[in-house]
Parts: sequence; structure tokens; C-alpha cells
Amino acid sequence: MRARRRHNRLMKVADHLIRDAAVTSSSGPERVTTAQVACLAFARHQLRIDEEEAADYLAAALVARGYSTDHKPATAV
Repeated sequence: MRARRRHNRLMKVADHLIRDAAVTSSSGPERVTTAQVACLAFARHQLRIDEEEAADYLAAALVARGYSTDHKPATAV
């Protein structure tokens, strides 16, 4: 249950940033950064996440809203 709550909170953070960028930014939702996701996650929910996890939630939220993630760099394996 705890993992599900954390996941839902992080998805809401990323979704909020994308939705806000779609309305207020001329550059569009694809310009939301992983740093913004990490900062808002901490500000709203006191959750510390790294850049890689922020990138995963950002990509998932972009895809869920029908945006491309082609511009996002692939993570090193």
C-alpha cells in the first residue's frame, strides 16, 4: 500500500507540472525538467527522488497525456 501511495503522489506531481506547462508555457509540456519533478515532489510530499526516478515519472506522465518522449535522453545501462 505504501508503494502505491508513493507512486500515485509522484505521478500527480509530474502530471501537475505537465498540465501547468501546457496551459502557461509557450514551449510546451515537453520542456518540464526532471529537476522540477524532484523539487515539487519534495515540496509537496517530502519525497526525495533522484534524477533517474524523476525522469521515469516525467516520461510516464508525458506518455499518459499523449506527448512524445523522443526528446528525453536515454539513461545509461
